[in-house]
This record gives sequence, structure tokens and C-alpha cells, in this order.
Amino acid sequence: MREYERQFDYWEASARAARDVLEAELSSSGLRAIVTSRAKSVDRLTEKLVQRNRERTYRSIAQISKDIVDLAGVRVALYFPGQTDEVEQVIRDRLDVKHYKRFPSPPRVESTDPDRSSKQTPASRDRRGRQQRFSGYGARHFRVLIPESRLSTGQERYATAPIEVQVASVLMHAWSEVEHDLVYKPLEGKLSPSEYAILDQLNGLVLAGEIALEELQQAADMRVTVAETPFRDHFELAEFLRSRLSALGDELTDATLGQIDVLFGYLAEQDFATAAAIKPYLDLLERDFERRPVAAQLADLMLSGDEERYRAFLRAASASRHPSMRLHGSSADETPKTAYTLALGEFVAAWVLIEALFEQLFEPGTRPRSFPAVARQAREQQLITPEQYAELGVMRDLRNGVLHGKTGSVPPQRLVEGAKWLRALSAEVRRKAHGQ
Repeated sequence: MREYERQFDYWEASARAARDVLEAELSSSGLRAIVTSRAKSVDRLTEKLVQRNRERTYRSIAQISKDIVDLAGVRVALYFPGQTDEVEQVIRDRLDVKHYKRFPSPPRVESTDPDRSSKQTPASRDRRGRQQRFSGYGARHFRVLIPESRLSTGQERYATAPIEVQVASVLMHAWSEVEHDLVYKPLEGKLSPSEYAILDQLNGLVLAGEIALEELQQAADMRVTVAETPFRDHFELAEFLRSRLSALGDELTDATLGQIDVLFGYLAEQDFATAAAIKPYLDLLERDFERRPVAAQLADLMLSGDEERYRAFLRAASASRHPSMRLHGSSADETPKTAYTLALGEFVAAWVLIEALFEQLFEPGTRPRSFPAVARQAREQQLITPEQYAELGVMRDLRNGVLHGKTGSVPPQRLVEGAKWLRALSAEVRRKAHGQ
């Protein structure tokens, strides 16, 4: 315990780093949750060690360290239990999962050998073997490490700290805290059978409450889908997109939705944050959402050829809590302007120029829906060479990176060179289109 007290700040900081990663990811993608972190308190760890020592008889600090794996913990308390699968996907995508456990465990299949069969399945007993009527604690636990790529400069030492992430509904977390504190109080005596029975009844109420929360989520999805008023926040925008695209048969996760908070910030500034403004674009989306998330595709369709809209989107990106959107530092209109901001503005202006030029070259109604398709048509009509077409793909990847946070920090000179190349291509395409 003296050693743990010396290390307490390290474990607390490790848990906080994991919390920051998950909180930013969940919020950005429009998943409602309360994310908290903690290092196990000295008193609780002491109680746990004393209890376990009765059964295990610890003989070394190394044995204890191997047995106690939740010194640093993160708790994700979901508003809507129906989004648990999406949260699990976030955890697996962003953190390095070393161990996974789901509560309650799936029931064992009873043996056909009468001497080996169990009269009680795990579903009829709680985590400590007591009989119960309801399923008890329902959650998903992950033992994770934080990849160094997710940590800020100076936080690299937290990459080796094992962290337990617990995911459950807000109601289940509350019930679990009550149950834990009552059961783990050896100085106050063991709970009576009637107290255990009341805890079981409360568990039944929690399970009923979770069903009500799922119904509330469905009702909210329906309200947002048919409402004509603006979305109140990016959570409502995410619910609308999930509902509409799921109705079309699309399976959506955090990764496939993308950074909804940035899209909402842009839509709100442009007075487009309504279902009516977004619906016309949904049929134009390419269904490869793993490669091109929904938020990124919608932004691309709405921004095409309009420099002022691009700048509005960059302002929204600079306000995002998501770490990838803060890599480049400043907004498009920050004063005094940094070298990166100036280079970014130059690159965006050159990109908008090529987008607008391609739109002018193809009559409305016959023009392909996406920029890659437009570029292919320009190549087929020999307005650009195969080599220019390939380089234009590189420029589009650069544009997607700085716009949607898919790259690391880009040197300003790279953006300046890209802008110069795009302007030269625009001039050449214009000459070819007019037969010069």
C-alpha cells in the first residue's frame, strides 16, 4: 500500500488520459454518455486486498499486481443502453483492448452427464453466487492500453498503464455502486436475506428503466426525423442520421458516422441544421461509410465550389473538442494569422477554384455526383492527363486530411505547393475547355 500511495498520481493521470480520449470520441460522434475516471482509492484498495488475501494468501507485491487489474478505471455511463455496441466499437477502434468481459456471462450449456450438470445456471445467480430473480449487473468491461498515438507530448509513460473501462447505462452504474458499497462493508456485518432480496428488486427496476430508456431513444429518433425545427445540438443530428440511414438498411457505427460535432457547427452557422436541409443529400451518399464517413461526405456535398462555406466549416472544425481537429491549431479567420492558417486559406481557395471549374464544365443534371467521378470524366474528355488525374487524387487526400482531421500536422509549405499546382491545373483545364 505504501508503494501504491507513491504511484497514486500516475494511475490517476493514466485514467484521466483514457477518459479524455473516450470523452472526445463519444461526444464528437453524437453518443450521449457521462465519462468519468479515477484511480482506485487507497481505502478501497486496502479493503479489496484484505478480502482477497483471505482466499489467495498473497506472498509478494508482484502477485498482487497481477491480481489487481483495476487500479486505473474509466466509467462510461450511457444515457441510452441501445448504443452500447457503438461505444464498444469506439473503444476497440481507439484503444488497445487486451481483455474483454461481458456481464452477465452467457449461460453455460448443461452437460448431458447427470453427475456434471449444474442445477443452477449463471443467469440465476449474481456475481457472488447468490440466487436472484433478475439478471443482476449488466455491463461490458475492457482492459485496455492507450496507444502512444493517442497521447499528447509528455504523456508517453501512460501507454504502459493497464486501464479498466466499464460501460453500462447510467441506471446500472448507480445500482452497481449501491450494491458494491452495501456488500463490501465488513465492519457493518453481512447483509440479511431480506436486504439481498431488496437489492434484487431494485435490479429489476433498473432493467425496466433500461427498457424505458431504449423506448425514449426510439421516440426521440422519431421526433427528430419528422421535426421541421432546427436540431438543438449535434446529438440530435446524430440521432436523425442514424434513424434515416438505418431505415435505408445501412449499419452505422461511430467510425461510419464521423465527426458529427463539426458538421453540426457548420450547419448551425449556415442555418442548415434542419432535417429538410439535409434530406436531399442523403440519397447522394456513397455507401462505403468505412472509407468515407457520413459527416465527411455530407460536408463535401454541401461545400463544393463555395469558398465561404469552406471557411465556415474550418471555423467549426477549429471549435471541435476532437483531438484530430486541433492538430492544426487555429481557425480560418484567426488574427494574427499563423503561417499554417495562411497556407491553408491559400490551398482551400485553389481547391474551390478547381471544384467550381469542373462544375461549370458539365451541365446540371448530367454532371456526376461526386468529385472523383467529375475528375474521371475530365480525364475521359482529355481535359486532364492520367498523370494529372493521379496527382489530383493526392491533392484530394490532402484536402480531406486538413478538412476532416485525417492527417497529422501538415507543413505549411506542403499546402502552398499544393495550391500552386491546383491553380496551374485550373488554368490549363480552362484553356483546353475553350480550345486554346
